Amino acid sequence: MGIFVLAFFFVLLTVSYQDMKDMEIRDGCHLAVAVLAVIEISAGMGPGILSRLGGALCVSVPMLALTLLIPGAFGGGDIKLMAAAGLFLGWKNTVVSAVLAVFTAGTYALYLLLARKAERGQRFPFGPFLCAGMAVAVLWGNKIWKIWQVL
Repeated sequence: MGIFVLAFFFVLLTVSYQDMKDMEIRDGCHLAVAVLAVIEISAGMGPGILSRLGGALCVSVPMLALTLLIPGAFGGGDIKLMAAAGLFLGWKNTVVSAVLAVFTAGTYALYLLLARKAERGQRFPFGPFLCAGMAVAVLWGNKIWKIWQVL
């Protein structure tokens, strides 16, 4: 595991903490991830530039569109985080991380509803779920993608 991945994990931990504490993801975190991506690109490491550009758009644009249609569906910090992380991860790992995040957040929301710990329409931070999905994608995203291709 390289220094850039460790730095990425540190940012993900920061994002998770901030979002759980304040339901806000600060712009410095998005910028940090984007800078890590640019450094990796400059060093010729990781996914190719087209994969990274696709990653920046493939999840963040649908999230933005959904939020425009359904106000409050996602926070602006979540959308910007996915764009910056997509630039770091490439499109395949961005898709893996988003699917994992939506699945785990949906499971958590269902638990909250069934346990009567939340009411329908109540908001909770999505950033930690995005970050967990990204961490899993960095570590095992390629293997998960290959399994999905077989299914």
